[in-house]
Amino acid sequence: MDYEPDFDYGDINGPFLGGLAVSEGMLTKEELYSPLFRQLFHNVHVPAFIPVTHELRCRGAALIAPPGAVLSGCSAAAVRGLDFTIARDPVEFIVPESAKFLTRRGLDIRRTKIPGIEAEPWSDLLLASPLRMTMDILTHNKLRRSFPRVVGLLDALLRVKMVDHTALELLVRNRHDHGIRRAREAVALADPRAESIPESELRVLLVQAGFDPEPQLVVYQNGVFLGRLDLAFAEFKLAVEYDGEWHKDGPQPERDARRRAAFRAAGWQFIIVTKEQLYGDPGAIIAAVRSRICPQVLAA
Repeated sequence: MDYEPDFDYGDINGPFLGGLAVSEGMLTKEELYSPLFRQLFHNVHVPAFIPVTHELRCRGAALIAPPGAVLSGCSAAAVRGLDFTIARDPVEFIVPESAKFLTRRGLDIRRTKIPGIEAEPWSDLLLASPLRMTMDILTHNKLRRSFPRVVGLLDALLRVKMVDHTALELLVRNRHDHGIRRAREAVALADPRAESIPESELRVLLVQAGFDPEPQLVVYQNGVFLGRLDLAFAEFKLAVEYDGEWHKDGPQPERDARRRAAFRAAGWQFIIVTKEQLYGDPGAIIAAVRSRICPQVLAA
């Protein structure tokens, strides 16, 4: 539980430089390091009653970023309203190669020789354009995002029309950045029809295993609309669907059961994938799909 005693915060209503606040007499050093405040980065603090989000940490990092720094990657996406990060993910910056700035814990710094990165003012620094932000998401290998995850993030950007697929294809075609090969592969596999990032990850997992599922297939039976399927193999009447945590709550389980019962009555089979399976045992998912499809192919 956050500590929020009777304290006059004055102008301190967001991230601030702790050393500056103490030197200007806004608070004492003892108060700075008391439960009244929490530290976001070295010398960057925030009142403890303010919930820590990734966007808040981006604003805090802006206080210590060097001139010309550009917020990019998934951090820029978070500022633009996309749920690509958790609060404690590293804040992603591009800084000029000449900048005398040492990275700090909680920051991910990329240096570039290229001047004039397309960006706009935000907080005390610059915010990468959607196209540049997307390029950084696709090419950045240091944060060890899986390839299916990268495609899932791109699918989400395309789905909300934050970036144009054709413009992105043109951008990656003739560049030679580190990580550009992965970026080209991701752009080639991108499909905005997926309704969630895990659903995209599941699709890419299947594609990498040699399958070709159809995303968000609309199914009719005798002219009657049955519904849409996350991923479908229409030839085999097999659906592969991702059930996230929200499928376990409220009326959703009953809705799922009724919907799938209607499909099963029409001859469809289902493989239901949970979060634990997708991230913990992807091989079992591939095996399950193969066991349903390959016998039918051999029989034919």
